Amino acid sequence: MIRQISHEELDNFSSSVEYSQFLQSSSWINFEKKLGHRTWQMGFFDELDGVEKLIGVFCVIEKKLVLDISYLYCPRGPILINGLTEELEQKYLKIILKGVRDICISTKVQNEIFFRFEPNIFPLNLDNTKKVKSFQPESTIILDLSQDLEDILKNMHQKTRYNINLAKKKEVEISKVEINLENKNIFFNLISQTSKRDKFIPHSRNYYEKLLDNKAGEASLWFAKYKKDVICANIVMSHGDTVTYTHGASSDEHKNIMAPYLLQFEQIKWAKSGGYRFYDFWGVSKTDDKNDPWFGFSRFKKGFGGSIKTYPGTYEVVFNKKFYSFYSMYKKIRKFI
Repeated sequence: MIRQISHEELDNFSSSVEYSQFLQSSSWINFEKKLGHRTWQMGFFDELDGVEKLIGVFCVIEKKLVLDISYLYCPRGPILINGLTEELEQKYLKIILKGVRDICISTKVQNEIFFRFEPNIFPLNLDNTKKVKSFQPESTIILDLSQDLEDILKNMHQKTRYNINLAKKKEVEISKVEINLENKNIFFNLISQTSKRDKFIPHSRNYYEKLLDNKAGEASLWFAKYKKDVICANIVMSHGDTVTYTHGASSDEHKNIMAPYLLQFEQIKWAKSGGYRFYDFWGVSKTDDKNDPWFGFSRFKKGFGGSIKTYPGTYEVVFNKKFYSFYSMYKKIRKFI
């Protein structure tokens, strides 16, 4: 049986699953609502050992395209309880995908043409699904925080340890700061500098502000200061057993101070002291190809140790083949504009 579930049911479940996904939390659902998206938080129940039990959850977000056309998106989900057999995982996921189609039919507001989802199940043996370019990072670095801090340091690359110590000697100050207008302005200024320098398009100011105004407290803002100037800033998300580094920004000045290294290390220490089990660096390249656009920041993240975790990727289930064909053609044309 599939039904809407409460915030409490959602968070209790998603935070209990290993490598907890903040994208499958009431906090993220509330964030998406603030951005103007319709959302659903659904639970899948089945009878195990004679008792009805919550087996899986899936947060669904409606993303508008043009006119009355939209699609449904389940970021880093659906997620199922640990310990299921491969056969049961496939069975339950098929039922959930049918349930999403039922949601789509029942809305009658938008013409939802496909469902995009990012399962954590290997292998994925589903009919009528199409693998597409990954939306959320397919590979990431996970640091096990159950180790002693000395072992965490020992397992880092020698150059990473050196840069952490260099930033300490330069008296870089690290702090988890209050989320207010002044600090949000500082972060947005730094992300603007970073995007111009590294040639990427950042999220809108509204996006970052809504993210940092998270009422559930899962978003935190961190600064690295050098001689009273903020030269580096990060946003991290906390949910269940995992702290995730999601956004980083730095000044064009004082690059030789190595502040980002000390900032990451202090965040790791904070996560460990807070009882979290994992620190997720949120996305690395799958190869060591120096021509990969992700090579630079992937090398930075890999220097902190940890192990690579790979997800199956992003898949789509098509509801309306005609509109989906137009949408696919539109995406191809945009690449050349």
